[in-house]
This record gives sequence, structure tokens and C-alpha cells, in this order.
Amino acid sequence: MTRWLKNFLGIVIIGLLLWYLAKHWDSVKGLVNLKLSTIIYLFVTMTVGVVVGSYTIQHLMATFGIRPGFGEMFHLHNATILLNYMPMKFGTLYRANYLKRHYGLIYAHFTVLFIYLLILMTMAAAFVGLIVLLTVYGLNRYETFLLAVIFLAVLIFSIALIFIPLPAIKGTNKLTSTLHNLAQGRKMMTENKFDLCVNMLLATGCFLSSSVQLAIIYHSMGQNVHPAGYLVLGAVAYVTMFLGITPGSLGLRELALALGAVALGIDFNVGSLAAVIDRAVFLVWSFTIGIASTLYLWYKSPQDFKKTETDAVS
Repeated sequence: MTRWLKNFLGIVIIGLLLWYLAKHWDSVKGLVNLKLSTIIYLFVTMTVGVVVGSYTIQHLMATFGIRPGFGEMFHLHNATILLNYMPMKFGTLYRANYLKRHYGLIYAHFTVLFIYLLILMTMAAAFVGLIVLLTVYGLNRYETFLLAVIFLAVLIFSIALIFIPLPAIKGTNKLTSTLHNLAQGRKMMTENKFDLCVNMLLATGCFLSSSVQLAIIYHSMGQNVHPAGYLVLGAVAYVTMFLGITPGSLGLRELALALGAVALGIDFNVGSLAAVIDRAVFLVWSFTIGIASTLYLWYKSPQDFKKTETDAVS
């Protein structure tokens, strides 16, 4: 799938959702009740999520002996969020390039760091979502059963990626050297079980902030949802966010959140509206704080924006 097709797909999905909401606006317009206090709560929660996410990345980098300042990681995280709306996940490429230029983090180790960040966040979200479905909602309905199966599959796949032993790598060419660096980075990431647990807890904090944000949105809409249901919706949001099929999972995340809401017995219209509001908060953050952080990093080191490497593995 080319980068332009990914962009087109994201635009089409979000466009269809907006068209659907516009067509059913009479039935949902009364639900929109974004008071100033609600907006403040949403952006405070968003701030907490970005702070925890920045610290998680900072803590993961310590595995490779790199200890950058928190403020720098905060700005870099915001810039990455913004730039990932560009084709080819430009934000991720920029972050890989930045960390190599400033800290010597080789691309193979960055790839391991990035993959483990995704794995830990999706694993934490899938585990909590599965537990809630099993203990609170049950699996009597087809929708909840299907969602539980998805969470279980994600959980098993994530655990396999972390712990399944890799075969021995032999040879001295460029490919085997890259594979060796990847295996070395993976070993460094997993051999300290205490740090791995801390990283998992931090990843859980990122996912919980997303759940709280959705809870605020649903509460503002006057919806009576079981508190544990927001953990499931937060899990759906986080698992979908890292699919990478469209820039920033645009459209896919909203559709998944709407369908996840249906699995919990919430009307599809309500779930769609909540997902669109959630995306709006994310976009406002990205194009305000994200732009400010990007400009700050550009001012400090403009050469980082002149050439961004496209190979984040070698």
C-alpha cells in the first residue's frame, strides 16, 4: 500500500464518518455539550498522556545508556505526533534521525526501542481490555466475544514478539550486521526484567490517560457508561493507534472506537461522535503544542530538518 493510498484511505474513512454524523445530526446534536471546563479537563488529560509518553520514551532510551533531558523528549514527542500526520510516518523517521545525530543511537536500536514502545502499549491496553470484558461485560454477546478475541490475539502476538528466542545470526555482510544489532537491542531491552515491568507500567499510564479522556467526552454527552467500559474503549483506541495503516491512524481509530462502543451496548452514532471529538482534541494539540515544539527543535537544530533518513533499521 503506497503512502498516497494510505492518506486517501484515512481521508475517505474520516470523511464517511463525518458524512454519517451530518446525516444523523438531528439525533446527535443535543449530545454536544463541550463547556469550557470540559475542554480544559480534556487538554489537562492530554497533557498528562503526553508527559507520561515522553517519560516512557526517556526511560526506554536508558536501556541503551542514553539519558536525555525530559524537556527535550517532551518536545521531540510532540513534534513526532505532529509530523506523523505527514506521509511515510515522517515523525518517526525524524525522531530516529534526531536521536542518531544527537545521541548516536543507531537505527537498529531505535527500531527495537520503537517496536517495544508499541508492543508494551498495545499489550497493556489489550490485557486490561480483555480482563474488563471477561469480568464486567461477559462474552454472551457476539460483539463482546469478537472484541475479546481480538484483544487476546494482540496480547499473544505481543508476548511472542518480546520473549520468543531468536535464531543465531551468522555472517559478516550488511544484512547480518543489521540483524545482529536488532538482536542485541532486543536482548538489552528484555534482559532487565525490572526495567521491563517499569516500562509496562508506564505504557499502562499512557493508555489510562486515553481512557480518562474518553470518559470525559462521554460524560459531557450525558452517557451512562460503566466506568470499566472506558478502559475497553481506551484499549481499542491504543491498539488501533499503532496499526500505521493511515497517517496517525486517521479514520481507522474513529471507526474502531465507534464499533468498540457498539460492542459495549452504546449507540453507533454516539460512539462515532465521541470518537470524532476525541480526534479533534488530538488534532488541536498536534497543531498547537506540536507546532510549537517542532519550531523549538528547528530553532535549536535546523540541520535536523534538512535531511531525514529513510532507513531506520541499518
